[in-house]
Amino acid sequence: MKIAVEQVEIPKEKITGYLLVHKEKNDKSAFLSKLGYSIENWEELANDISNLVIENEAFLQSSSTFGDMYEVHGNLKGYGIVTIWLLAVGTGKFRFITLYPN
Repeated sequence: MKIAVEQVEIPKEKITGYLLVHKEKNDKSAFLSKLGYSIENWEELANDISNLVIENEAFLQSSSTFGDMYEVHGNLKGYGIVTIWLLAVGTGKFRFITLYPN
């Protein structure tokens, strides 16, 4: 299935307080830095993630009482990545959870 742009929800805090911040475990900031993303251009990363999700198929991975988890594969600046999304019960919005290199 495809996710419509109006259904995409990418909180700023998820980008600036999680993805682009160095972590000792499961760090994503080093990979994203190599692609040219930083705190200073976080909106570019959010926009690129949004474009990736609306251009590629979403696949249901699991369901829970909170909602359905979806996975979307695509490319950021030529590198394969996997994004994870939550379609929370009753919202109609796909909330960005995380990404990792494919």
